[in-house]
This record gives sequence, structure tokens and C-alpha cells, in this order.
Amino acid sequence: MAPYYDILLDLLTLGLYAKFLKKAVAILAPREGERILDLCSGTGRAASWTVQAVGKEGEVIGMDVSKNMVEVAGRRYETSDNMIFLKKDVTQPWEYQNHFDGIFTSFALHELPEAERCGVLEQSYFALKYKGRMVIADFNPEISGRNKTLLLIFFKLFEKENLNFFSFEQRKVLEKVGFKKVRAFPVLGGLFQIVLAHCSPD
Repeated sequence: MAPYYDILLDLLTLGLYAKFLKKAVAILAPREGERILDLCSGTGRAASWTVQAVGKEGEVIGMDVSKNMVEVAGRRYETSDNMIFLKKDVTQPWEYQNHFDGIFTSFALHELPEAERCGVLEQSYFALKYKGRMVIADFNPEISGRNKTLLLIFFKLFEKENLNFFSFEQRKVLEKVGFKKVRAFPVLGGLFQIVLAHCSPD
């Protein structure tokens, strides 16, 4: 499944999946020389775009719990010394503190165990530098109205074990662990959103 993951999602979403990821990377706005972490990096697609932006002086690290995903990402994109993919359960302690300029994660937070989401966001905060930022591209957990009904139907059919995501107060948790200037960018009528959170209020 891992080698065909991106192709299948592009076909199923008529290309919207790739556009969503590219928009999220653009909001992260990686710059030359920066260190970026792709959290739950999957096939490494977003990381491959990010490493182009940070250049040879920068660094991109991908973490994913799936051995298959890490192997696919490594074969496709691990072509230089400044990009590496690690098999890592992100709910376990990290060795990084005050290390990254940016952290990117897409369609991963909703899949984490409910009890672990806050801890992962807290670890993200401490892994970032003072003026670091984090981008979370995912379903919108605080959606309301008809669109919430649509998402609930989808989750009941395909992701029943993650229905608790819709009781997750993402903004409050981000602020609780220390993030400032939390801003959400709704996508497709708010079904999805891209959240940008800064470590510093500056």
C-alpha cells in the first residue's frame, strides 16, 4: 500500500490532496538554511518539497511509525545528507529540544491516540526554537453545522476509531502547551483546515 499511497489519494481526491499539502507547506514557509521536522512524514512527499526550500545549508527530518512508509520515503527522496527519514513512534519521548525552525504534520494528529495528542503537541513545542512555528494540516476538529455531519458520516464509515477527534479542542491545547498566535485557515468549506502556531508572540 505504501508505494501507491500518494497516487491513490490524488486519484480519489482529483488532485486536491496534493494541492492541500502544497498550500500547507507554503503556509509553513520554509526558508533557506532552516531545520524542519516532518512529523508522521508518510511517503515523504511534503518533506521533498520542503528540502528544496531549505537548500543545502538546511535540514529536513521525517519521522513516521510505519517501517514501510519510512522505506518508501527513503528510496524516493533521501538523496542528500541534509534529509533523513526515521522510524519513530512520535508518542514516545524525542531527543530534540530547541532544534527546529519549523514542524509540519499532515493528516496525522487525528490518527494519534486521544490520550497522546496533547503530549505530541507539547513535545513539538519544546523541539522548536524560540521563534519556531508549527503547521498542522488535517480535518477540522471544531467544525459545526452540515459539514460536521458530513465529516461524522465519513469517520463512522472509514475512521470510527478516531471519532474522538471531534471533541479535541485543538486551539486550546496548542495554547495550553505554550504556542502563541494560533491561526486557522479553513479549506473546502471548513471540512479541512491548516493551523499555523508560533512559539513566540513576536
